[in-house]
Amino acid sequence: MHTPPAATDAITDVAAGTAAGHTTYAMLPIPPAAAYLHDGRLVALGVSTARRSRLLPDVPPLTHAGVAGFDFPIWYGIWAPAQTPAGIVSALARDITDTLATPELSEWLTQHDADPMHMRPAKFAAFVVSEAERAAVLLSTP
Repeated sequence: MHTPPAATDAITDVAAGTAAGHTTYAMLPIPPAAAYLHDGRLVALGVSTARRSRLLPDVPPLTHAGVAGFDFPIWYGIWAPAQTPAGIVSALARDITDTLATPELSEWLTQHDADPMHMRPAKFAAFVVSEAERAAVLLSTP
C-alpha cells in the first residue's frame, strides 16, 4: 500500500514520542499505522468514524470519548481538470464504479476497512463541499 510521505512522517514522529521533541499525536489512516499499533509503538485512542473499525474493533469511536457528532471517515476522490468533456467524465465515473464492484477490489477494500461510496460526479462535488463545511464548523468550535 502506498503511504504518502506526510503520513509516514507523522507516524514516525508520533512513534518517536515527546522525548524526541516530535509530534505527540496524529489522526492517521489505520492501514499505514497498523504495524506501529500492533507492536506497541503507537496506541490508538479512538477512530474518527461513528462506528468501530473492522481493523481495530476494540478501539471506540471518538464520540464515545465525548466528541459529539464526530464522524469523519477517511475518503478519497478522483478529480479531472474542470474543462474535461462531459462524455469523458461520464466514462471515467462508469469505469471507476465498475472497478470498485469487482470481487478482487471489493475484498481488498474490505481488508483495509474501506467502504466505497458510489457517487456520480455531481453528487461527489456536493459531498466535497459538505465535508469542507462540516470540518470548518468543527475547527471553529472552541
